[in-house]
Amino acid sequence: MSQSTCVIYDRLSRLFAEEAPDHRIAACKAYAAQRGWKVVHIATDTNVSGASRLEDRPGMREVLSWLPRADYVLAAKLDRYARSVLEFQRLLDAAKSTSTTVITADGVVSPENASIIINVLAAFAEYERDMIRARITDSKKHFRARGNHLGGLTPYGYAVSGPVNNKRWVIDESAASILRECADKLINHGASLTGLTRELNEREVLPPAEHARQRAGRKLRGGKWHSTSLRDVLYSAAVRGWLVQSVPGTKRGALTNQPVLDAEGHPVSAGPEILSAETWSAVRAMLDGKAKGRGSERTGKALLLHVALCSECNGPMYRQRRAVNGKDYSTYVCRAGVGKRGIHRPNVIIARNVEELVTADYLRRFGSFELMRWAEPDGSAVLQLSEVSQQIERLAGNLAQLDPNGSAARAVIGQLTALEKRQAELQAEAQHAEGRWVSAGGTIVDEWQRRDDEGRRNLLADLGARVVISPATPGAPKRFDPKRVAPGYEGPAWRRELNPAEAALVDIAREEELSEQFAV
Repeated sequence: MSQSTCVIYDRLSRLFAEEAPDHRIAACKAYAAQRGWKVVHIATDTNVSGASRLEDRPGMREVLSWLPRADYVLAAKLDRYARSVLEFQRLLDAAKSTSTTVITADGVVSPENASIIINVLAAFAEYERDMIRARITDSKKHFRARGNHLGGLTPYGYAVSGPVNNKRWVIDESAASILRECADKLINHGASLTGLTRELNEREVLPPAEHARQRAGRKLRGGKWHSTSLRDVLYSAAVRGWLVQSVPGTKRGALTNQPVLDAEGHPVSAGPEILSAETWSAVRAMLDGKAKGRGSERTGKALLLHVALCSECNGPMYRQRRAVNGKDYSTYVCRAGVGKRGIHRPNVIIARNVEELVTADYLRRFGSFELMRWAEPDGSAVLQLSEVSQQIERLAGNLAQLDPNGSAARAVIGQLTALEKRQAELQAEAQHAEGRWVSAGGTIVDEWQRRDDEGRRNLLADLGARVVISPATPGAPKRFDPKRVAPGYEGPAWRRELNPAEAALVDIAREEELSEQFAV
């Protein structure tokens, strides 16, 4: 029968002459000799707290490395291993995985009672873990209800201020001004996420992660803005100053996170708002409306992309870019009329000429109109209603599993009553909210001059422009023929006193009516 082996361990929080480890190590050696064990290693930690993690102690790391080769780990007393039940439990778990037994030379934990003592200690460790988890959960719930910052990075546009137990968000003006500027350009000036992202990078505006690193005095990593990162900071409810949390069962992200609600269903505020309710709702509506799935067509920079249509197939005309000796010879082409597989005769027209014709015609008709935009009602009521309804469903499910006469059931019923009251308020608010047309400031011609081609294309599309282009007549001179271009406009929806949903249902008769109305 082979001789059992053991590793001796000793720890000192502070090294004093009267507390030298020699006598404890000697006691361990005597205990091992009495049992007939072979001491294969002695590990010590000096000036190490018993509450520190096992892996943070050099001597304990030696013990852990010896576990697969030792039958026992021996210390003079239990408190030499750890003064944290959780850390001691981690040691027991590690020893169990290698079939090693942890014992003490004072007899409290011996080979005979080790399994019983370890089970008792494991129960205490589990109890302590549960207590710690409950304290942390209750603490977070308390501070979340007060709107306190719970740690981690603050949302872009905010910084943290206040004492440890009362941290709040304050406006970080350098970042908040970027959010306000981008929101304004999206809503009022026809900008796109791609264009804004490009502009921010050209201006060397730091993206959220880099901005946080700079504020903390840390080294920058050269990160850039992406359209998704810009979308996320504008879309998040955090710009309203609300705490947000992930929805159970969904991946955490700006598109799925919901505001944290109090017991009455109101969003919990952690700081002042960066975007107003109206502005934020308009931004979210625009981002939702412009969202495209993988594989769908993406717009480029051509002024008439998705505005110019082929008369032969009613398909879109695409801009082919071509420059010769510095001169622009780009064209709009219908792909369905190109090559051997074309389904109709070729349809190609000089881009510069058709764009100039459409611009002049469009501004003549609508340039003096005041530019308006559709302001959606504050979407926060609907968002809150969704979250409150989900909370009611969760609580109702929990209630079915509780003792109907118990205190927990009474507490849940009280929460349900408050939430149902808030649900009714939000339903009324959501049903009575109405959108409206509001002035975007200035006329259409003013806005046209401020925008680039991308913004102008959005303006054309918003006001119902359709430019039908016909193929050239066979044998006709190879020069631009304005008769091939037939601009048509549904006109500004606000002049028709329609909201965007109703405007989308207007048929071709409306276009013909407006064409006659503004004909010269």
